[in-house]
Formats: sequence, structure tokens, C-alpha cells
Amino acid sequence: MNLLFISAILLGISTPLSIALDNIAIAIGLLGLVLQIKRIKLKGLDLRVLGVSVVGFLSSTLSINPFKSLKKSHYLWHFLPYFILSRVDRRKIKVVLVVLAVSFVFSSLTVILQALTGIKIDITHLNQLKNLHFLHTPVRGLGVFSAPLTTAGVLTPITLLFLSLSIFERGVLRLFFVFVSLIGFVALILNFSRSYWIGSFVAVLLMPLFYFKKRSFVLVPVLAVVFGITLYEFVPSVHNRVNTIFHYRSNVSAMDRIALWRAGIELYKDYDLEYKLIGCGSGNLFHFLKPHLKRSVAEVFGRKNMYSHFFSSVHNEYLQILLKWGVVGLLVWFYLWGYVLYRNFVFLRQSDNDFYRGVVLGLTMGFVAFLIGGFFEHNVGDAEVIILIMFLLGINKNILDSLEG
Repeated sequence: MNLLFISAILLGISTPLSIALDNIAIAIGLLGLVLQIKRIKLKGLDLRVLGVSVVGFLSSTLSINPFKSLKKSHYLWHFLPYFILSRVDRRKIKVVLVVLAVSFVFSSLTVILQALTGIKIDITHLNQLKNLHFLHTPVRGLGVFSAPLTTAGVLTPITLLFLSLSIFERGVLRLFFVFVSLIGFVALILNFSRSYWIGSFVAVLLMPLFYFKKRSFVLVPVLAVVFGITLYEFVPSVHNRVNTIFHYRSNVSAMDRIALWRAGIELYKDYDLEYKLIGCGSGNLFHFLKPHLKRSVAEVFGRKNMYSHFFSSVHNEYLQILLKWGVVGLLVWFYLWGYVLYRNFVFLRQSDNDFYRGVVLGLTMGFVAFLIGGFFEHNVGDAEVIILIMFLLGINKNILDSLEG
């Protein structure tokens, strides 16, 4: 069996479940890439992904502590799933997606079960299942992940992918994908991550702009609005969570972000020309941010318990990249995703393959939600999230190449 396909299957299992297969899968895929090195030609999207890696590498190499910075970097190893999935036999992509769907259902169910029972489903807590009981009010479901935003960062793009496939696919698989997307949406709601609620909602609203050949797509945003209003009006936990967006001054996590953003903006203003261009490198940001963070946190929360509001990231991916990799890195990041969305837009108008269109439209929505989520968190800093995004981007590239074939 092809090493790249084995790697893709293992990644399809591991990315939604946060189990210790990611590195093994990537290592197998890297070996497969090395064995095919003579046949691999880098072009188009490959060069944009490499561009991000190169900027990150140069920024870390030229930083005040290059060894520490390079040790903290993930932009080389974690970007490899893109090159693996983009080189897998295209005829096997559907198999990879079915494996991903099965794994994703298990992951989503752990989120739902924790939200409804308070029990985190992992090896260390399995004995609690003997005392299973349902809560009167759902709590925030983390599932197999350690952080709610990491969970949401994994749930969102996969849910939107299978939502799209449930519209385009036919037969038994269509019913399966409908089930997968419904389970994903329930898990996403019970995860209570506002940034990904916003990202998902906007992505669904934009769906007809990317593809409008199916009349039913016009109904999707309407149904999304009706569904959102229904949840807001009749589910108290959702109602209260949404209200914290509008009344953010009384919400600690929202005010934490404001303090972090202020500190990050002030730090960038203090950078010299070199750092403004290429940043301080990965792993060095907190060293530079801390003095500004002290002032900003004191202004927002006062000096009591100040250090409980300190974070190593600024909870905004674009500001984070600007500080780590400079304006050059931020422009390269925007260029990558602008290119991806443009290529997908063109593909959806040129391809006549419903399965491919379903995948590309779903991935486009997932990437939009991921990019919107990045305004409120450092999602590229989550290994689980960036591995998944590169995994999906590799599938995207693989299918885009079908037009050339």
C-alpha cells in the first residue's frame, strides 16, 4: 500500500481525535514524499505554502534566540500534511474523507456527552461513566481536546465540509454525510466558542456567493438565520453566551483579549525597522510583550491578580503573525489564503464533478470560518488545528489539480 495513502488514513483518524498518531502519520508521509522526490514538482499553491514556512524560518533564524525560536517553530513539520494529501492518489480521496467522517463522529460525540453529563471522555475518566447522569444545564464541551478553542478549531472546518458534501453527494453516502454534519453542528453549539459560531455563521451566509448553480443553496443562509434566531430565543445557554458578545465589558475573556490586543499594538509600535519587517521569531513573543502587557492589563483590570490575565499569545492570529513574522509574514499569510479562495472560486465555476465541487465548497467555508476565528485566537499556534488545516488544504490542492489532469 502506498505510504502517502497510509499517512492520509492515519491523519484522517488522528486529527479529530487528538491521539498520538499525528507525528507517526506525518513521518510515514514524509518518507513517501522522499521516495517520490523525483516526480514532485512544486508550483502554484505549493509555493505559497512554502513561502509561509520560509518566512517563519527566516524570522526565527534572525531572532535574538534562534535556537529557542526554531525549537518552538511548527511551520515546517506541521505543514507537511499539506504536501502529503496533495500528492495522494486522487481516486482515494473519498476513502480518506469517509475515514475522517467516522473519526469525527466519535470526536463530536465526546463533546456532546461532556456538555450534557460533565464527564470528559478519555482514558483517565472512563470510570466516571458508571455514574452517568444528565445535567440540567449544558456545560462547555471540550471532548478529547484540552482547550475549548482547539476543539472548535477542529470541529468547525470538518462540519462545514460535510455539510457541503451532504448537499452534493448522492445515495447512502449523502445520508451519512448529513448525519456527520448534524452531529458536528450539535457539538459545535455545545462547545460554546463564540469566535467559531461567528465564523461558521458567516461562512454559511457566504456559501451562495461561491457557488450559486444550485437553487437550494439560496435557502441555506435563510435556514442558518432561522436556526440561529431559534437557538438564541429558546436555548438559554446559547442566549447568554451570545449576549456576552454585545456586553463584552462584563465578560472576562473578552476584556482579556482587549488587554492583549492593546499590548500587541503597542509592542509593534516599539519595534525597530527590522522587527517591523520580519518580527521577533517564534517562541520569543512573550519576552517582548510582557512589559506592554503589564501596562495594558493594569489599565483594564487593575493590578490585583494581574498575572492571571497574562498569556503567551495575543489571541488574534493576524496581530500574532505581525509580531512574530513582521509585516512580510502577514502579507505572505494573506497572499496564501487570498490565492486559495480565488482558486476555489474559479474551480467551482469550471468543474462539472459534483463530488469535487462539494469538497471544494465545503473546504472554502471551513477556511473562511478558520480565518474569521483567527481574529479572536491564535489558532495557527494549536498543533491540532494547523495540522488539520494543512491536511484539508492538501485535499483542496489535490482536487484543484483535477482540472489540469
